[in-house]
Amino acid sequence: MNPALQRPSALGSAPRDPGRLWLDKNENLDEELEAVLHGVLLALPTRALNTYPEAGEVYRKLARWLGINPEHLLLTPGSDGAIRLVFEAFVEEGDAVVHTSPTFAMYPVYSQMFGADARTLEYARTEAGPFLDAGAIIAAVRKIRPKLLCLPNPDSPTGTTLAPEALRDVLAACEDSGTVLLLDEAYHPFHEWTAVPWVTSSRNLVVARTFAKAWGAAGLRIGYAVAHPETIALLHKMRPMYEVSTVAIEFMSGMLDRSADMLKSVARIREGKHYFVEEMQALGFAVLPTAGNFLHVAFGANSQAIHAALSSRVYYRATFDTPSLAGYSRFSVAPRPVMEIVAGLIRQAVVESRR
Repeated sequence: MNPALQRPSALGSAPRDPGRLWLDKNENLDEELEAVLHGVLLALPTRALNTYPEAGEVYRKLARWLGINPEHLLLTPGSDGAIRLVFEAFVEEGDAVVHTSPTFAMYPVYSQMFGADARTLEYARTEAGPFLDAGAIIAAVRKIRPKLLCLPNPDSPTGTTLAPEALRDVLAACEDSGTVLLLDEAYHPFHEWTAVPWVTSSRNLVVARTFAKAWGAAGLRIGYAVAHPETIALLHKMRPMYEVSTVAIEFMSGMLDRSADMLKSVARIREGKHYFVEEMQALGFAVLPTAGNFLHVAFGANSQAIHAALSSRVYYRATFDTPSLAGYSRFSVAPRPVMEIVAGLIRQAVVESRR
């Protein structure tokens, strides 16, 4: 009943043009991985459609892949589902919640939905890109003593990360303050480091993951939470009858057997990212370093010409209204052949604008 909470209507969404490159939502559109995904989809048993989920085997497979016990895991509808469960389990009306800004859109939404007293930590604009000092995060935890600290690593849209030693200090501050640290690792393994091993010793840490990014399964809406077994038991109290669909469970069971294909896709996308950075810098454009499968480019005086050239060919985020990213455009990254097309369009627009 909160009148301040407004959500866009799903009725207003429109299909994207298949003739354009889809580089606007940080999806994994690697064609080689798509072929693997399609093969796993075609191999699904017919019972995946007409039976209720049985998730035990995929829990065991996922635990082996992560190097932990299944008792540390809870499947969720994407990492978004893990985030919501954490809010449901730990946040009551009036509780303080600290999150970064800008960040994943659902953190402020869930804060409003659950009546939290949301406090934001703003990224500063620097020549090297958005910056948030770990000391400021720790100071906020110690001063506010929030029920929940939401900290994506990498964050989005900034693409920034905190060093492991800084995150260890943040977690220690959360433990001292009775704060749950929700560490969102949606972009793993584009960013390889992970806090998952820490869940064996800390009850205050919840790591949220998704199969939408590196695994290329955004349409399935499946992810998972990783936490200490006592913490996972609390989240299990809030889960629906079935965590996710039978189709999602059977599909990811098959994909976990193909994790090497996912890692090869990550390597191809990194190659495309490296290529695109070099091409943009060669044209004289500033490029911000990011730890996800996306890049920020500042086109400066060439912005109008480049946006006009790309408007009918590529979906991407042309502008930001947040100060720390003002003047930058964001491109999801794909393997090199796709990024060569985008770089070629930008290069041509620059040449024509200088005539």
